[in-house]
Amino acid sequence: MAVRRIALLTLGIGILYGCQMSGSQGTPGGGYNGGNTAAVTISGYSFSPGSVSFPAANNVTVTWTNNDPVTHTVTSDTNAFAGANVTPGGTFSLSFPKAGTYSYHCSIHTSMTGTITVN
Repeated sequence: MAVRRIALLTLGIGILYGCQMSGSQGTPGGGYNGGNTAAVTISGYSFSPGSVSFPAANNVTVTWTNNDPVTHTVTSDTNAFAGANVTPGGTFSLSFPKAGTYSYHCSIHTSMTGTITVN
């Protein structure tokens, strides 16, 4: 009985810890956590997180990392920035010094979309 309680407690702590480490906190998986860098992971044919926000004053550089086995693109919806092909295992980085909303997509897999919001 005590072993079962310890196992359940350990499982609960692991789940709780995993939930705290997910999302857009700058952890593996992506997001912004202050400073001048942010990360977006490309995995499972999606951008994660799908939306990243940060202050313009920080002149943040966003880096997309492709963890899928196929090439994707980071393509501006409005030609606001020059996009790039991101091969499997590759990265693409871009700085966002000006306030605005920058929507983007993968031109190969058009259901993949994301947004960068600079306040």
